[in-house]
Amino acid sequence: MRRGAASVLSVGLLLVAGAVSGCSASVDIDAPGKELMDQAHQVANEALVAAATTALQALQATGAVTEDAVREALQKAGAAEVETRVVGDSLLFGAEVSGGCVYGSVGTSGTVSIDLGGVNADGGCLREP
Repeated sequence: MRRGAASVLSVGLLLVAGAVSGCSASVDIDAPGKELMDQAHQVANEALVAAATTALQALQATGAVTEDAVREALQKAGAAEVETRVVGDSLLFGAEVSGGCVYGSVGTSGTVSIDLGGVNADGGCLREP
């Protein structure tokens, strides 16, 4: 019984000490729900972004922009857990990459937008429009 009470007290003291010293597991936030990706991961993912951009532009040029085609193009470029959603005349995408997410959109008007960043507040990569 004493040992259990001592463990609870120890955990409580650690929590209080962390709060007093300002220790926390927070991450720099660029915008609400958007954590920043560090520079090293951005550099490491440049080739993936280039390959994905080329593939998405090719899909757009042939008029073959579908959710399945976009998912496949991003996976071939090296992204994982690709999510897509159609909003108006654009297909939004978000996928896991080393250190965060690659996200963007492919529009029917000839635009391809792709960027790197951290995960959303909900833990996913698909951005809100």
